[in-house]
Amino acid sequence: MKLLDIALKDLYRSFRNAMFLVFGLALPVLTAALFYLAFGGLGSDDGGFELPPTQVQVANLDEGQMGFTAGELLVDVLRNAIPGVIQVSEAPDAAEARIAVDKQQAAVAVIIPAGFTAAVFDVEGRAAVELYQDPTLTLMPGIVKGIISQVVDGFAGAKIATATAHDQLSAHGASPGATTLQGIAMQYADWSTAMGEDAQAGVSPFFEVQAPAGLEKESAGEMTTILGLIMAGMMVFYVFFTGAASAQSILQEEEAGTLPRLFTTPTPQSTILGGKFIATFLLLGVQVVVLVVISTLIFGIDWGEPLPVSLVTLGLIVLAASFGILITSLLKDTRQAGIVYGGVMTVMGMIGMMSVFTAGVPGTSSTMDKVSLVVPQGWGVRGWRLLLEGGSLEDILLTVVVMLAAGAVFFAMGVLRFRKRYA
Repeated sequence: MKLLDIALKDLYRSFRNAMFLVFGLALPVLTAALFYLAFGGLGSDDGGFELPPTQVQVANLDEGQMGFTAGELLVDVLRNAIPGVIQVSEAPDAAEARIAVDKQQAAVAVIIPAGFTAAVFDVEGRAAVELYQDPTLTLMPGIVKGIISQVVDGFAGAKIATATAHDQLSAHGASPGATTLQGIAMQYADWSTAMGEDAQAGVSPFFEVQAPAGLEKESAGEMTTILGLIMAGMMVFYVFFTGAASAQSILQEEEAGTLPRLFTTPTPQSTILGGKFIATFLLLGVQVVVLVVISTLIFGIDWGEPLPVSLVTLGLIVLAASFGILITSLLKDTRQAGIVYGGVMTVMGMIGMMSVFTAGVPGTSSTMDKVSLVVPQGWGVRGWRLLLEGGSLEDILLTVVVMLAAGAVFFAMGVLRFRKRYA
């Protein structure tokens, strides 16, 4: 049958096209893989997020006062802040700590000055904790800085508490001694440290909040959900490009002169164009199925029940192929195609993916969902997003109907224009 012969010939040519293999299959998978390796691949066996261990060199030069050493407290907090992740080792002096960072034996050097404790107890005292970090690292040095800032802020609060207590006691005729003020400062420091530990553990010091059942399991699967959204967005983005590029073969054959020669044969024009249209639909079918299977097997993405997945797949194929046929029918030559595909299709694809970019951002999801639906790509993303959210057949039915209806309109318009063009 000539219709299928033409379709299979175009399909075979597409599979041999390096552009399709790279942009149609490799790039969507590689984009998702980058996110997986950057975030999901660092997950623990139970799906939780796990940071790599980081070496921290501490040069504690603090001398302490009256049996208390603020520097030791800071070191203890660092050592116990994130067990197994922040690994603290002590250096004899500041120079050795810096050398360890320069040799990449440590990510951060923390240098606690000699008068650190004295500055804590002296209302007018000043001391600076120095952080010396590997300039190629940002995440863990930032975490270490945050922990140190929390402790230093606690000491600053202790100084304020001590000064306030001193003023209040003096106003009532009392003369607090150094031991009394030190005791007040230590009590405040202990309270501040306990508050910080509770905050890191997700416990409010003022309110008792009970986490909903199943929250831990939901958090463990959050990365998979994000990865699924990224994969869905990339798949829709590149499927529309493939649909347009596949239909572009009509323009290429027209410019090469093979299409006019084919029209002079006994084969009807409807059969020739129909074969090329079928090749576009089949190519997109292979592309979507391969991407869904790869994302399920490699990344563990659960797209849902087979029937809803099949319907959304069908809707996306019809919509992307028909839109590609319509766009190509409006172009005069392949030079125009480069401008349209490189500019218009890219912008439309980004608009359609707005709901992916703003997923999880409070107050934007609903608005971006509506904005993305002004382009056909937005409906494709919506269908896959509903599947990721566990949507049933009833949930995805309207979206699928819209995709199929829009695809039918695009296809009819494209066919009419091609018929007029080659009449």
